[in-house]
Amino acid sequence: MTFYSYNYLIHQNSNHALVQLAAIGIIILMIAVLSWLWYRHKTDLKYRDLFIIMVLLLLLLVGIQFNEWQTLQNSFNQKSQVTQIMQRVAKEQNVSKTAVWSNTSSVSSGMLIKVHDHIYNVTVNPDGNSYTLTKATPIQSTINYVKEGQ
Repeated sequence: MTFYSYNYLIHQNSNHALVQLAAIGIIILMIAVLSWLWYRHKTDLKYRDLFIIMVLLLLLLVGIQFNEWQTLQNSFNQKSQVTQIMQRVAKEQNVSKTAVWSNTSSVSSGMLIKVHDHIYNVTVNPDGNSYTLTKATPIQSTINYVKEGQ
């Protein structure tokens, strides 16, 4: 069973998007060079063909990047809801946020919250505006902790 710290959920980011943005930048640079070569050598059609291929590749990567952005937004919203629940539990239990752990980064009924040595089952109401904590006992005794920077 794996539990994630509050700081891990707050600071988790994706470097995958940066790699895609770098690839898009390189392709834009290649398009600029190919368009200049195409303009300079109007009779040589290989530059035109390469230009068209690069523009199509750029459109594909922009579409993928847009899809990734939507996925990251959804993931961020889910993590935000989990961290809000963790903040409320920390306040109710009168402990610091660093003492509260969650076993998932998305809100769902059945998620577990760990406060010191106690584990609670979170039941989220269908409207998503409230939750109920009930004490839970894990079947597995080994617990992995994921902290910020891992």
